[in-house]
Amino acid sequence: MNTHWQRQNNELDASTNFVYDTDSVDAVLHVCTRKGIDKNYALHRWYNFHCAKYHEYLFLKNGAVAETDPRHKTVDFYINKVPFDLKTSVFPKALHETLDLNKREDKNRLIRWLYDHQSQFGRKHFANRLFVICKDLAGKSDFELIEKRIRAFMRYSEQHGFNQIKINHQALCSDVIWVHSEDGQ
Repeated sequence: MNTHWQRQNNELDASTNFVYDTDSVDAVLHVCTRKGIDKNYALHRWYNFHCAKYHEYLFLKNGAVAETDPRHKTVDFYINKVPFDLKTSVFPKALHETLDLNKREDKNRLIRWLYDHQSQFGRKHFANRLFVICKDLAGKSDFELIEKRIRAFMRYSEQHGFNQIKINHQALCSDVIWVHSEDGQ
């Protein structure tokens, strides 16, 4: 899978929705070959979906409560009875090295940018979101490090509550869980 892929859009999403019901890379490649679908786009969607589902599982393993409707558009789980939609992404190239995600102000700038630029079309909403932001594509599958960051977030939230931010004139709970190695690599 090439590390670069084109921006998501409804047409390509519709042709690759089979990835949600496909359990292996071989099966994804087979469908792509048979139907003439962009393999790189399909592999990215498959990888992103399976990583995100595992990230959701890690939240549940560490105290979050699952939403009972698996098709809910804006809620994946609840933390302390507060609903959240989980989004996993790579740090945006458009903001490369302009933010220090150890600072609340910069995390909030990233949150605003993510609400403005991600999940467009039918996926766009202004509800509570948690963003797992990885340094690069491979970071999405560093599950040990991601779980460590999730546990730290859960402990912090239990003691201090959730970050409050105003987006589109709405008060929301939203935060960034920054996934990077301790040495900055």
